[in-house]
Amino acid sequence: MDLSCIIVNYNSSKQLQNCLESIYKTIHGIDFEVIVVDNSEDDPGWQGLREAFPQAKFISNPSNVGFSKANNQAARIAQGEALIFINPDTILSDQAINSMQSYILSNSEVGALGPKVVDPDGSLQYSCRRFPTIWTGLFNRYSILTRLFPKNRFTSQYLMLDFDHNEILPVDWLSGCCLMVPKKVFEEIGGFDENYFLFNEDIDLGRMINETGKKVIYFPQAIVNHQVSTSNSKTSARVIVKRHLGMMHYFKKHHRVNFLFRGTINFFILMRGITQLIINLVK
Repeated sequence: MDLSCIIVNYNSSKQLQNCLESIYKTIHGIDFEVIVVDNSEDDPGWQGLREAFPQAKFISNPSNVGFSKANNQAARIAQGEALIFINPDTILSDQAINSMQSYILSNSEVGALGPKVVDPDGSLQYSCRRFPTIWTGLFNRYSILTRLFPKNRFTSQYLMLDFDHNEILPVDWLSGCCLMVPKKVFEEIGGFDENYFLFNEDIDLGRMINETGKKVIYFPQAIVNHQVSTSNSKTSARVIVKRHLGMMHYFKKHHRVNFLFRGTINFFILMRGITQLIINLVK
């Protein structure tokens, strides 16, 4: 089999239906399978999707095991030579996956490939980025400081604002909303690190693939639409805590430096997490 499309669902059955429809409408001439892992404890539309798409494989977990673990769960049974991880809130343009698969097959040095990602209104999402630094937590895409100082150099470097996003380019890491990886490469690095419950796992994956000598490639010839939640939407406190614990794990794993540096990093991450929890309470 050529390709395995892997989707992790969490209470997103309405968006997932649109995603599945786009997969089956836009992939042509490729022997592929779709594996959907459900982490929802009670998604009312789940059963309807299973009936609407009998050709897909559906796996139901009794509880939310996390994004990394659920993707690994699907990857273990996947039959495709390449894996593509797709978020349920993603809509594929015609030939997007075909062009990605063609490129990755003809370039053996590629360890991961990601498309250009756009908002529903067509505006660019910064889906290829440089590795985070100590300043990234304070100057990320949605931070207060970035909104106050949008042209600061820390945000520009991290989000690659100095790049026009219309060229094929090796990058540090790519958004996990739509990411193709040869199965052999995925297995070689041990899959997603399951210490990340949600978020940061795609940064870690990019780093692990780069360390093998393979390239992580931004591929704008393929375009996907990604509906991310707005800044006004409320996030559960559990997700905020898990996300920031994941950040701490990332720096511990990849930056084995002195105690003072580690303490400084963790302090910044802790302050960021507390700030987000407070903001979340007043939404």
